[in-house]
Amino acid sequence: MQIYKRVRFTKNELKQLCEDCDGYVWAALDAKKYAISLGDSYLEDLRDVLLLRRCRLEDVFGIGFDLNTGEIKYISFINRRNPMVGCKGELTPELRENVEDAIHYFFENLPAYQDRHNK
Repeated sequence: MQIYKRVRFTKNELKQLCEDCDGYVWAALDAKKYAISLGDSYLEDLRDVLLLRRCRLEDVFGIGFDLNTGEIKYISFINRRNPMVGCKGELTPELRENVEDAIHYFFENLPAYQDRHNK
């Protein structure tokens, strides 16, 4: 299963997504264009979905997201040559903020995410 979106997930879509993916999804995220490709595929396949839609490779990052707890896990930087990524593969504060803003945009209707981030 692969889903590509540029608009927020609705509550019904999130409920269905939780059921289909057992509560955990892999995603390739373009934090500049606010585009996301997610599902149970390899991160490289999800990245390719974004690249086919004219996202730039240096803007695409792979993440893991627990839909049950709202926890974000930065699993992989799909392009390690990104200048925004530090030498140890860590996100710079600016890029981390961009990624978290994009995730908030897509998953703001997820109750577990709201509970976790409204504290």
